[in-house]
Amino acid sequence: MSMVKKIVAFFCFFLPSAPTRFLYRLCGFHIGKKAKIPPFSYIYADEMTIGNDVCIKKLVYINVHVLVVGANTIISYGNQIKGDASFSCGDNCFLGIHCLIHCAEDITLGFYSGLGPRCTVYSHGSFLPVTMGYPAKFAPIVIEDYVWIAMEVTVMPGAHIERNCIIKPGVVIQGRIKADSIVQLDASQYGVYDLGRLQKISKRDIPYWHHQIISSFLRSQATAIQHEGGAASYSVPGRYTFISHPETNSIELLIAGERIVYDLERFYADSSRRRIHKEFLSFIRLHYGLTLRTREK
Repeated sequence: MSMVKKIVAFFCFFLPSAPTRFLYRLCGFHIGKKAKIPPFSYIYADEMTIGNDVCIKKLVYINVHVLVVGANTIISYGNQIKGDASFSCGDNCFLGIHCLIHCAEDITLGFYSGLGPRCTVYSHGSFLPVTMGYPAKFAPIVIEDYVWIAMEVTVMPGAHIERNCIIKPGVVIQGRIKADSIVQLDASQYGVYDLGRLQKISKRDIPYWHHQIISSFLRSQATAIQHEGGAASYSVPGRYTFISHPETNSIELLIAGERIVYDLERFYADSSRRRIHKEFLSFIRLHYGLTLRTREK
């Protein structure tokens, strides 16, 4: 069914609002009266609810697991809302032009809340390798009712802005902002921290990271695994096996007679056309900051 929904979303990219509403309803989505979904915007979710009088402008890209857009909400030109989790906003919300919202974890906006132009809302922070002590964080974001976030604000993973707040331009929001607050940039609060010290504090041994990487990936696949505590092997019976090699800081994937090695020390991976290989590379890049170059066999 998800493939059918994706095909419908593709065709709706070229259609005006009326046939788009009709086709989305045929897919089981809840689309309100007079919702405007224009051509040249791609809107896809496994589950979708769009309220009455919603106005989505052109050149909007939405691709999430669950999408809820409250009544009378405006999503302006050039917005990107994507990720494997959900995006939800209440009634009377507003997203200014060219906002970037990444839903690796759930992101929620309350009633009558909005984002000014070019805001960035990220529920994950990872790029550099965690195996070298660099940090990575994934956490949902909550923006409660009657919150206005002005232009070019960055909202970080785990942020929670309570109701009745105004966030002024250029601020980076982390942690919890109490209700009835106005937050503005203060140049005197800038600080410089010792990254080397942070890496030493955060760094774990290689077997720990191998276990975290393999087990969390297999959990994301929602599949049963065979693994005994302390063992190097993680098997999905009848399909494939991951093997940890801490002595070389590498992980091995055995699948249908093929051997694929992921070198986490030199940041290389063997070439393969296997789907599970591509999914593993994408997963460790997003969640653990491990970007592996392809090593041709």
